[in-house]
Amino acid sequence: MGKFQYHLFNPRDLNPETVKLSNDVYEVWRRVYSEVLGKVGEPLNPDDFHRNDIVVCLTDNGKVFGFHLYSAFDLRSDALRDHHYMKAFDQAIIDKFKSRGINTLMSMEYLTVIPEYRSRSAEVNWAEIIIALGSKVMEASPWDCWVGTARKDLHVRRKAEKSGTAYFGSVMKMNYECEILMTAKGEVVPLPDPKSNALVENLWAEKRSHVTCLREVRKNNLKIAA
Repeated sequence: MGKFQYHLFNPRDLNPETVKLSNDVYEVWRRVYSEVLGKVGEPLNPDDFHRNDIVVCLTDNGKVFGFHLYSAFDLRSDALRDHHYMKAFDQAIIDKFKSRGINTLMSMEYLTVIPEYRSRSAEVNWAEIIIALGSKVMEASPWDCWVGTARKDLHVRRKAEKSGTAYFGSVMKMNYECEILMTAKGEVVPLPDPKSNALVENLWAEKRSHVTCLREVRKNNLKIAA
């Protein structure tokens, strides 16, 4: 296996190390999702990259091969309730969140692994690894849970359930049936496969974090809020 590294950065607050990462992730995101959305007659909005609070990516000897985008939403805010991402959630779903004491959400969007790293014969299921790492981000964040709307035909739910994710309902987005997936703080579980779980723990322990909203303090003095 190559030299894998997990990175976290804010696309609106770049530094010399993260400028290239951000541009590399953006280029893949723009290429992949312009094609995906073009098939359903929807334009890709660059704001949906730049608005994120955290972008995470995996690199192999410096090459980006997987990423995930995270934005924060507060259900108590009328303005954020009108955001186009939140339009997927009707009042019944909002009430379901609030009944569990959940006010703040970390959205998980645009889960991507490039084709060379997701063949059926691949040694690692990188989508599962990225989701499991995302749960660790949520646990270290100020937000109550993570939530995603995943296309049912891509079987993301099956991957996410391995790290404790619950099914929260269904919604139609861009003519696709999507499953609302959610993991609340305290509900994350280790991946059942020991090798996959060890990989998650190693990537998390050695992560390169450039965000200031996580509660963990790194021993290598990367800038993370206590």
